[in-house]
Amino acid sequence: MPRKTCGFGFSCAAMMLQPGLEPQNCPNFKTCGGATQLTPEEEVELIRVREIRWQQAQEEFRRIQERIRVTRHRAAIMMLMARGCPQTPESLGVIQPIAAIETHLEALRSHLEQFSGKYVAPEACEIHEYSVKRPYGKYGYNKLTAETAIFEPSEKDTKVRVIHLSHADDPRCLEGQRGVDRRNHLTQIRTQLRLAEAALRQAALLAEAAIGADKVLAIDTEEQLELFSLTS
Repeated sequence: MPRKTCGFGFSCAAMMLQPGLEPQNCPNFKTCGGATQLTPEEEVELIRVREIRWQQAQEEFRRIQERIRVTRHRAAIMMLMARGCPQTPESLGVIQPIAAIETHLEALRSHLEQFSGKYVAPEACEIHEYSVKRPYGKYGYNKLTAETAIFEPSEKDTKVRVIHLSHADDPRCLEGQRGVDRRNHLTQIRTQLRLAEAALRQAALLAEAAIGADKVLAIDTEEQLELFSLTS
């Protein structure tokens, strides 16, 4: 004779807190046996046993028998939560990266504050070296050049495309080059942040989709099950 099993997939011994309890001896056996004939949302009454703490002595437990009404959906969730090695965002390593991201963001904000008061060159401009011929020789000079007139003039009334920075070891040229380097670092940071933002947006959409799919079946097996009778 084939071994009898619970129609809902429960462990009868665990549900009734009776080690070794076989399904055919469980008070729910007849009800569970007809589980496959139920619609997914049709409710049935089951009996289960739980242990609760005594109010008088927090270290002592008292067993109670309760009647609960469940659908096949709810019963499936209860069974899987009890037997299916349920995982959480923490156990699957989702929370740790979020904490790491928050730490990196705080560090990034702190580092970005160091740019305050320092020259950062605009985009689409670079330092170019050029040669100047003089009767006594040829000399190299540098200029900060933009694609359009964006720089403030030294003498004219309109903006200019070029700022002259003198020779390579002049403080103007050195600081101008640092400004270009700072600009390049910041634009690279911006690129990485945009990639991270896109990844986080996708992660949020995945979480939203999962929550939306679960709304119909969502249940807290300890708090949301309807208890209509409780006996000790």
